[in-house]
Amino acid sequence: MWSGIAGALVTAALSVKGIFASGSSTAALGFIYLPLVAALGAIPVAAWGAALGHVVLRWRGAVQSPPLVLVAALAIAAALPAMVIVEVDRGLRLETAVREVGGMDVAQLGRAYEDSLFKRDRYFLGALAQNPAANAGVLRRIASLRDPDLYEPIGSLWDVMGSNRKGIAVMRLVARHPNTDSETLARLASEPNAPRVVHELAANPKTPMPVLERWFDSTDYLIEWGLALNPQTPRRVIERLTVSPNLYTRMNLTYNKATPREILDRLAQDSDESLARNAKNAIDSRRATSGVR
Repeated sequence: MWSGIAGALVTAALSVKGIFASGSSTAALGFIYLPLVAALGAIPVAAWGAALGHVVLRWRGAVQSPPLVLVAALAIAAALPAMVIVEVDRGLRLETAVREVGGMDVAQLGRAYEDSLFKRDRYFLGALAQNPAANAGVLRRIASLRDPDLYEPIGSLWDVMGSNRKGIAVMRLVARHPNTDSETLARLASEPNAPRVVHELAANPKTPMPVLERWFDSTDYLIEWGLALNPQTPRRVIERLTVSPNLYTRMNLTYNKATPREILDRLAQDSDESLARNAKNAIDSRRATSGVR
């Protein structure tokens, strides 16, 4: 019982640490599931405590049991510490590997992708995809991996996230990397999991126009957000996005350097104060830049 309580408390503490470490806007929702997570953590630790207690009592002669029961109890009692040791060792080595990736150049990144012990680990791949020096070849090889987990958000208690505090999926990192080439972006757009990376594909100016054209009339908010940021988005599509009911679609237009001045003037009159302010700031920024020139 006490082992189970301790397991629940430790699991809850680690979960809270993970929630506070996350930069995701939805991280706080983790508190809703905290009791369930704590209960799930308590079960295996309670079983370990029961097994360890049986072994101790058996050696003291306080209880009697068949030899097979003692062997099973010994195995369970040894399993948890062994798992903890293995996981801690792996976590520390992964932290080191991820940290080293941050300082690698193009050639070193290519070798790391081929030779690292963690070359198929999604945290290691995420570190590669975050490195500004990653070239199109490395990013293409990551994009070619057929692992559904690479499209899922990531999170860890270990220091393996780099600057990716929001836990953005590996393939989304690849799709938004400035060195990812058009061929790779087109391939990602044709994958079954393409909806998971559609925002980044729609926002990337290197995404081939035939791919972007599929989404010009879409009202999916992720696609609208991406197209609103993409300097390659045609004027007619920008005009449509200007009247989108989605505030963040219109807001993203103020961050797009290619948004025409007259559209910014229109957005500066928007009923939403934050959007109007952003549009005015964008106009002032362009005016200042033009004045410097």
